[in-house]
Amino acid sequence: MASSMNCLFNARVHVPRRKHGIGAQKAFAGVQVPKARRRVQLSASRSLTMRTIASVDMKHVIERLCAREDFTMSESTETLEALLASNDPAQIAAFLVLLRAKGETAEEVAGLAQAMRNSAVSCDCGPGVLDIVGTGGDGIGSVNISTGSCLLAAAAGAKVAKHGSRSVSSMCGSADVLEALGVAVDLGPEGVQACVKETNMGFMFAPRYHPAMKAVGPVRKSLGVRTTFNILGPMLNPANADYGLVGVYSPSVIPLMINSLKLLGMKRALVVHSMGLDELVPMGPATVAELKDGKVVLYEFEPLDVGIKRCTVEDLKGGDRFLNAEILRDSLSGTPGPVADALALNAGVALHACGVAPESVAQGVTMALEVQRSGAGLKLLDAWVAKSQEEKRKEF
Repeated sequence: MASSMNCLFNARVHVPRRKHGIGAQKAFAGVQVPKARRRVQLSASRSLTMRTIASVDMKHVIERLCAREDFTMSESTETLEALLASNDPAQIAAFLVLLRAKGETAEEVAGLAQAMRNSAVSCDCGPGVLDIVGTGGDGIGSVNISTGSCLLAAAAGAKVAKHGSRSVSSMCGSADVLEALGVAVDLGPEGVQACVKETNMGFMFAPRYHPAMKAVGPVRKSLGVRTTFNILGPMLNPANADYGLVGVYSPSVIPLMINSLKLLGMKRALVVHSMGLDELVPMGPATVAELKDGKVVLYEFEPLDVGIKRCTVEDLKGGDRFLNAEILRDSLSGTPGPVADALALNAGVALHACGVAPESVAQGVTMALEVQRSGAGLKLLDAWVAKSQEEKRKEF
């Protein structure tokens, strides 16, 4: 056990799995930006001071990366803050490519995430917030499982503040499908807080809450290769979620993600990969890294052990935002099937993680299945749609 844990804490070393007992690219299209929000975004970007720029020698940073030298968390934070403030595309590109070529450590990833958090617009939804989110990038084209799972978890009593954007690596991102369902996805902090208070569900549109991404987005698009930013999204929730179920596109990313979340102070998190997807699915077992009480444990999780039947990847396929919205509404209304099972599986694990189902994952999955079959998920969605639109009218 000791040797396994030592391996796990080296973010670039493979850790063998073991059995466990519980058995943005189109972001602003068609969106109005109120003047008040522009002032908030400008204020956030100005927090990256000239003193930060002056304190970082980018030539020295590049030389260290070329020499494959690791950075501390604080050094990574200061470096990205300087890059965001200078807005130099060549330096940003060099940093991202060389960091990937060297191989990122958990301290470096956590440091970059902290820099993005420092420049973000905060959305304080109180303690005990949960998010279910994936990195994307699995290339399979499944329906929006994490988004639907958030709705089920909220209907079961969890306080959910989801952070997401439009599609980057798939046909339909979380903002796309929620907008098709009628949710006002581009609310500011007061609107999101009101939604969470009244319906247990809120959504924070990443481009609104992370104005610093404007400096990085064009560079990432121009590079056309994966960089650290492909895995930063789940770490950047503006509500600073205490609990998270995080799916990753490859099992090789699990140690890096879980140790980064630990360094960032998340109370409890599960990082998962299952059968080629960045979420838990009924298709087969999942590799899971769990952070609890400051300790990380790696294990294999079997959906059959909590009563979830097998399915195929075709059973979970989605399409554009309108098709995915139809599939989610159907599943949330109480219709049984593989998608409903996938939503209940992820929601159930998340309910256990955040303490709504304290006894076991099995208890959480049972709760989620009951909520799904009762149609309570759809009722919550309809209430959230109405509340979000009400809050949107207040903003404009």
